[in-house]
Amino acid sequence: MAAKHGELKVRWGKLDGESQLLYEWGGGGAQKPDARILMSAIEDAPGRPKERSLSEELEARGYDLTTLRFSIRQRPSTPTQEPTP
Repeated sequence: MAAKHGELKVRWGKLDGESQLLYEWGGGGAQKPDARILMSAIEDAPGRPKERSLSEELEARGYDLTTLRFSIRQRPSTPTQEPTP
């Protein structure tokens, strides 16, 4: 499931023998810092005491993270128009 050019993906899988959420980026405009934004949104707690991360909240509500699949692509780039004089 390799991410395509300009795409971010999240799925459940194994890395170094450990099952976890895996984040992929497809180069071009989609880069590692973009994947970190997505990881932060899913796995980091909001910062207030006793609040859960999105992944913890979903699990607490009975959702199975091993079925999680998410992908998003960048908008196609449009050629910039030259300003009219």
